[in-house]
Amino acid sequence: MRKLEIFELGALFEEVQMKSIFPDGKTFPDCLPKKDLDTINQEYQQQRDIPDFDLKKFVRENFELPKAYSQGYQSDINKPVKEHIGELWTILTRQPDHEVSSLIPLPYSYIVPGGRFREIYYWDSYFTMLGLQVSKRIDIIENMVDNFAFLINEFGFIPNGNRTYYAGRSQPPFFALMVHLLSEEKGEDILIKYKTVSKIKYGYERKGK
Repeated sequence: MRKLEIFELGALFEEVQMKSIFPDGKTFPDCLPKKDLDTINQEYQQQRDIPDFDLKKFVRENFELPKAYSQGYQSDINKPVKEHIGELWTILTRQPDHEVSSLIPLPYSYIVPGGRFREIYYWDSYFTMLGLQVSKRIDIIENMVDNFAFLINEFGFIPNGNRTYYAGRSQPPFFALMVHLLSEEKGEDILIKYKTVSKIKYGYERKGK
């Protein structure tokens, strides 16, 4: 049985969003439920009409805020630009995580945009990879391409980002460009590694090729 998602909580989700319990509308769907969402939803339905029902307190008691990363980070304006960017790659790197939330776990480390965006994004990542190439962080480029290959194998395409609420849509097709960029650094033999993935993505298998 498919598990319930926060964005599928109906009246509870709508009320939290409409009453701006969180300043950023992305926060609630990214929260970590402290117990089964069906149970939380049932308790909400039972309590919502009680005169002194406190929605903010209810949410605080039943959900944990998304992890906050690098809140204390401050850039050093005295550092050269390349050194500053090189430092940011470490700050923006996320390791494989299996938290029970809307996050789709990925098998390898990856770069996030930062700020309110705590997940990988598809086409943004190609431009990130161009920067990683200049910084000679080929290891992270390969990890990210492997993550996207994983998503193709899981979903049949690359979602907008690794969140369950992005699983119904994608972004412009940059996977081939990512693989080509990686081959510039590791040689054309790297193309063999992703040959099967390309067949899945573009449907060659179904055409008998």
